Amino acid sequence: MSKSEANVEKEIADWCEKNKVLFIKFNPFGSRGWPDRIAVFPTGLHAWIELKKKGKTPRKLQLHRMAQLAFQGCLVEWFDNSEDCIVFLQECLDAIVEADAPPEPPEPPVKPVNPVYPH
Repeated sequence: MSKSEANVEKEIADWCEKNKVLFIKFNPFGSRGWPDRIAVFPTGLHAWIELKKKGKTPRKLQLHRMAQLAFQGCLVEWFDNSEDCIVFLQECLDAIVEADAPPEPPEPPVKPVNPVYPH
């Protein structure tokens, strides 16, 4: 028996909570076809995720919305099982860890002391 979409979402949400990834349910009022969830990683990187019941695929409007997001440079994927989605999310986290950390901000400039009139 295949898992319901709700059970798939719960498994992924549990994994996200353990790994400090926000897994936000996206439900825009009055606009259809957008991915179900947004995964926000600790660095701010985010991925749009459409979840389907096992064996189901996104509808035409959903594929159009995902293409719109991808065109804008967003990371967007769809899954019909929690295992593949979790592998994807883990790969995103691994890439974040492996990437060079952003450079430290420069030290503020030291205000030179006026030798004639020190403050």
